[in-house]
Amino acid sequence: MNTTEQERQTIRDAMARLVEGQPVQSDGKLTVKSLAEEAGLKRWVLTHKHLDLQQEFRAMVSRNGRDPEPVRLLKTRVEELEQETKRLRLELRQAKATCSMLERHIAVDALESHAAASSSQSKPRLRPVR
Repeated sequence: MNTTEQERQTIRDAMARLVEGQPVQSDGKLTVKSLAEEAGLKRWVLTHKHLDLQQEFRAMVSRNGRDPEPVRLLKTRVEELEQETKRLRLELRQAKATCSMLERHIAVDALESHAAASSSQSKPRLRPVR
């Protein structure tokens, strides 16, 4: 087998692994970039030297029409995390609103206490601690 035939076989093996959802050297996405990573080659080798294999890979992907299992699991996890983030952001907004309301209540209470203390001169300024 010469170098070109070895490259082609390496690319075909990588194509099979990606389509089956069992990547070894890449992220498992069904892209030409991932195919090049999986084959251990530079992307230009696929885009300039082995155009037929690139087209063959795209045809395989379109026939299968779905992501491999690892990618599908990651996408599901990302969706779950996005939902969790939305829930936590809502919870944080509610907590901030509650804190702001409590700060206003404390300020009003302090002003009322100060006003009551200054209006009645009969009360001592210092109170004993019990």
